Parts: sequence; structure tokens; C-alpha cells
Amino acid sequence: MYHEVVLVGVALSLLFSELTGLSPAGLVVPGYIALSLQTPGRVLYTLLIALLAWGVARLLARWMILYGRRRFAVLILLSFLINALIVGSGILPYDPGMIGVLVPGIIANEVEKQGVLKSMLSLAVVVGVLVLLMMWRGMKVFPT
Repeated sequence: MYHEVVLVGVALSLLFSELTGLSPAGLVVPGYIALSLQTPGRVLYTLLIALLAWGVARLLARWMILYGRRRFAVLILLSFLINALIVGSGILPYDPGMIGVLVPGIIANEVEKQGVLKSMLSLAVVVGVLVLLMMWRGMKVFPT
């Protein structure tokens, strides 16, 4: 069932992109976010890591040439590094568990392309539709 959610998320993301011209923070991201809504802390932490990686990459872009694949690779590496630093430093009393290693980098890449507001609102719309479909299929979505 979980693989189906990710696949339906890809289809919805593609449809949304074709209809609106906006990317919901990547094709696979809405499915993973929808599957993680039972642990909202993980979702918020993942979004925070993505935004931090995006901010650091914008700072690095002052001294480095970041575009295309290089920018995407840097965003993924920064997401992983920032998460490792936060978890390793003990700032938080527990490991909040970033959603995947690639998801925050994908989100950060889309934020760089189309901006924070457009990316986050698009993501929210597609995740919302996906959650409604999951609930219709009888899946438990939110914590009780």
C-alpha cells in the first residue's frame, strides 16, 4: 500500500505541474510527506532542514558557481550534513528523523527554482489531495 501512495503521489505531482506550471517540491516528495503525517515532527524537521540547506547554499553561491546538477548535489549534501550536525551536537533531546536522505535536498532544489511560497503551497495542495485519497482508501493518516 505504501508504494502505491508514493506512485499516486508522483502521478498527482505530475498532473499538478502540468495544470499549474508549479512543482509541488518534486515528484516523489508529496508521497513521502503524506506517509509521514503520523509523525508531524518529522515533517516539520524535514522542511526545516530543507530550508536551512537552501539558505546555506544561497550563501555559498556568493563564492561558488552553483547551478544545475552541482547545485542539486550541494543541496543534498548540505541537507545530510546539517541533519548530521544537529543530531550529533545533541541540540535536540532525540533524533527527530529526517524523511529520507534525498527528500530535503529535493525540496531545497525546488525552493531555489520557484521560491519558498510557491513550493510550500504547491506541496500542501498535492499532499492534501493525496491524504484525501488515502483516507478514502481507509488508510490511517493522522495520529490518534
